[in-house]
Amino acid sequence: MRRVVVILFLLVQTISQAQDYKSNIKASFSDYLDAIVNLEFERSMDYMLPEFFEIVPREQLVGLMEQTFNNPDIHFKIKNPEILKVEDAQKIDGKYYALLTYANDMEIQLQAEADETSEEKGMRVSLTQAAFEQSFGKDNVVYNDSLDQYLVHSEKDVYSISENGVTDWKFLVLEEKQKAILEKLLPAQLIED
Repeated sequence: MRRVVVILFLLVQTISQAQDYKSNIKASFSDYLDAIVNLEFERSMDYMLPEFFEIVPREQLVGLMEQTFNNPDIHFKIKNPEILKVEDAQKIDGKYYALLTYANDMEIQLQAEADETSEEKGMRVSLTQAAFEQSFGKDNVVYNDSLDQYLVHSEKDVYSISENGVTDWKFLVLEEKQKAILEKLLPAQLIED
């Protein structure tokens, strides 16, 4: 009887720890997204995988984000960030990796030229919409003509990475265009997946 109680206790403890690490991942990633939504780019860097900055310097990435979000020719706003799922963590080469999927909506408005003709606007809208549809999928891009604004829905995968598998989770967003960088930072097994 005593063995059964000990086994049940260990099982309950293991299950609760498994849920704790996923809660920690969600809390840290929510903080990361919150920093980006609130344009606190320097703070958002604290949640990124430190090795990433050996490839792309932190200051350069912060500058790029500031340039993108503060460009007077583009109104860019992230809305409705949501974590969709967190997969079970796996230990590879002494680190823990858990795949996280999240979604958000973006309002994007490009500043039109003051003397833009209706034909030029039509061309700009068509080309821009085609580019967004290629990146995010046709069903994820809506153009609002009255606001001259795009609403884009985006879903992305992110690897959550921790040394101990419980706390201090760092994040690496998976972008197809950054495959060469990802290959330097992730185990080959994860790149193949």
